[in-house]
Amino acid sequence: MRKEKRKKEIKLRKNFFVTLLVIITLWIFVATTILFVDPSDFGAVPLFFLLIFLSLFFTISTILIHTRGGLIIASTVTIFLALRYLGVGNILNLVLLAALAATIEVYFSKKG
Repeated sequence: MRKEKRKKEIKLRKNFFVTLLVIITLWIFVATTILFVDPSDFGAVPLFFLLIFLSLFFTISTILIHTRGGLIIASTVTIFLALRYLGVGNILNLVLLAALAATIEVYFSKKG
């Protein structure tokens, strides 16, 4: 009885080592993209935003231990970076995006 309970507990445990390896690998790719890829190359900017989103998503989801929070924060930061890239990212847009992210989080936490 005790062994079966322990085996079930071990199966349900999360393996954070693999997640840590994925996070480190993604941040290395982000750094490599920033340092060695010319922004005028075809697909460099979308690749950068994709890598930033994935890196932030996995990192924040692991820190908060909640996927929804990671998704909301990563999306907010990525949208703000895209606005900065387009030249319209300012403090007002940052505040509005943060307010929208907080509103979405409160809405989904009350609903669920």
